[in-house]
Amino acid sequence: MKFLNLLLLLSFYSYSQSESNLICKSVDEFTDKVSYLVDSVIIYEDGGDMKTEGIVASAFVGESRDRKKKGMLEITTLYVKVVGIDGCVDEGSTLDIIFENGEKTQLVNWNDFDCKGVNYFELTNKVGLFKSSNIKAIKYTNKRNYDSMIVKTNIAEFSSLVKDVLLELDKINSGNASLEICES
Repeated sequence: MKFLNLLLLLSFYSYSQSESNLICKSVDEFTDKVSYLVDSVIIYEDGGDMKTEGIVASAFVGESRDRKKKGMLEITTLYVKVVGIDGCVDEGSTLDIIFENGEKTQLVNWNDFDCKGVNYFELTNKVGLFKSSNIKAIKYTNKRNYDSMIVKTNIAEFSSLVKDVLLELDKINSGNASLEICES
């Protein structure tokens, strides 16, 4: 009888767990190093030419740096590459965000001087805000020359990216979703 109960419990668990559609796991066959991949999205500047003026955004996922959350996955960095903005970008450039619920926040780039438009932002202490609402608009401002890029009308691709990844990480960390190996 115990065996039957265990079998039923295991079959229920395996059917209640889903596979993540947003995040996959990659294992380097030479070093066994594990990395996690999230799809990127491309959004275009409002009024831009939709070819040379926009933003490529993605979330970098890794194991939590917090000792209390050892073994848990989290967004370690929000990656934003800005194309079509004047000049090189620098540490301190900002990403202002307006959420659909009316709340606002500002993220600050921690990446050093970069002439390819690459910015890295942390979500530290703002995870709850990103989980609670989709993004309505963003404004990127280059600290070096204050050139900015606004995306409101073309935000659909990016609107729920961070929220969806954070919610998916919650499922993975609680055992309600599993990670697939990334396709080559």
